[in-house]
Amino acid sequence: MLERIENRIKNLTQKERRKVFEASFELQADQPILYQEWMDIIQEIPQRDKIKIFLEAEAEESYTMIKESREAEYEAFIQGIPEDGEISAKLEIQKSVENHSFSIYDFQKFAGDFQSMDLADALKAFTLLMKEAGSYLRFEMFDNSDLFFTKTMFFLPSGRAMPQISFDRRQRLDECREASYFYNQETYELIPDDFKIEIGYEGNPMENLFSKLETLLSLCYLASNSMLQNGKIKFQIIGQRSVEYTYQFHEICENSIFYKIYDWMHSGGNLIDKTMIARNMICLHCKYELPFDLDEGALASIRSNYNLYLKDNVTQYLELKNKVAEFISDIVSRTGEYATELLERFKTNLVAVFGFLFTVIMADVVSDQPLDNIFTRDITVILELVIAGSAVYLFICYKQSKYHMQKVYESYKTLKKSYQGILEPEVINECFQNDEILLEMQENIRKSERFYFTLWILFLIILLVVIENISAAPVIWPVAEGFFSGWFS
Repeated sequence: MLERIENRIKNLTQKERRKVFEASFELQADQPILYQEWMDIIQEIPQRDKIKIFLEAEAEESYTMIKESREAEYEAFIQGIPEDGEISAKLEIQKSVENHSFSIYDFQKFAGDFQSMDLADALKAFTLLMKEAGSYLRFEMFDNSDLFFTKTMFFLPSGRAMPQISFDRRQRLDECREASYFYNQETYELIPDDFKIEIGYEGNPMENLFSKLETLLSLCYLASNSMLQNGKIKFQIIGQRSVEYTYQFHEICENSIFYKIYDWMHSGGNLIDKTMIARNMICLHCKYELPFDLDEGALASIRSNYNLYLKDNVTQYLELKNKVAEFISDIVSRTGEYATELLERFKTNLVAVFGFLFTVIMADVVSDQPLDNIFTRDITVILELVIAGSAVYLFICYKQSKYHMQKVYESYKTLKKSYQGILEPEVINECFQNDEILLEMQENIRKSERFYFTLWILFLIILLVVIENISAAPVIWPVAEGFFSGWFS
């Protein structure tokens, strides 16, 4: 940026903090910088940034140049300075994020500013930048030809095209919230992927800081709960056992295995299942070694256990599907039989009753008694006892049918309950089709039972009325008439 005038300036010093770039230098009045040269420098600055150039002569005359400054005003300031005089100049650029882009004018100074912070301040600074940028942030570097980038932060030389972005940062943040409790997440709304360098270069001054931030955030999201406070991280991992640790920020050392485990957890499959297995295995490893001593063996153990878990669950899932299919087929068949059982028994009872009536009539036909005197008092009593017996038999059949169906429902619930704790409730409900088959079957059985029960009762009532009407010595009518006449008299 100042290359075009560097042979005419001296004592150049530059500083670059997060959102401010400053350059101070001195000029000789006999070798002034032309107005157009200043304008060329100003024009090089992106529109998103605001630049001011403060000029001050030894006689305490001063002039501030901005994009809108006029040439005549600048020339008047220069002409008022003696030829042997000096001008002190300060260039200040206020930087801002716009369209996912942010400027870096002196990369070494910018990196040095972040390196001078503790980890909490560095996290806060990057959080503010990422909140302004959104899903990703492009750092446009004006003095560095090397590039490096993570999944969400791209440090690129000015004019270099952006690589293709396929990472969904918002979704990953939501997944992190779902799988763990990071107490400071609203303050440090960052994820390890923001700092995992995908493409880098040797001698990158930001590499060490990024590695530490990647490790720190990976720990936060591997833990069941975590907190950053007073220059230290506190975290707890709850698995088959519970472990708690506290580390000062200066004790954090880079360990890529934390990110690898974190990335594996979020790389497809059931996040909660993978998180549970990862924490179980970390707890087991931490029984014999400290978290920062974890190595590739820990990740291999986690993957192996997850594969066994998947194999187990797939086997149990297929077994459950087969069992449910067989069971439903069986109970549909059995309940169909139970539904028609009342009808079959009703038909059997009907045959028995009419068989008895036919026997009585035939016996009278071949006897010496006249046909109009078949239904004597004795025969009437016997027939009504048969009807009463049929009613008792109906009640027993009904209760027996209810008992059989209750056993079917209990076996259904027992099978369903046996897979709780093995498979997820959603999987079990899917296999059992949310009990729709059971509910439909129960409704059909209830309708069938009511229909056959009602049909049987109506038959018995009609038969009783007929017998009482044709009997020579009815049994029930006289009793009923005496009861009601006494009641209403």
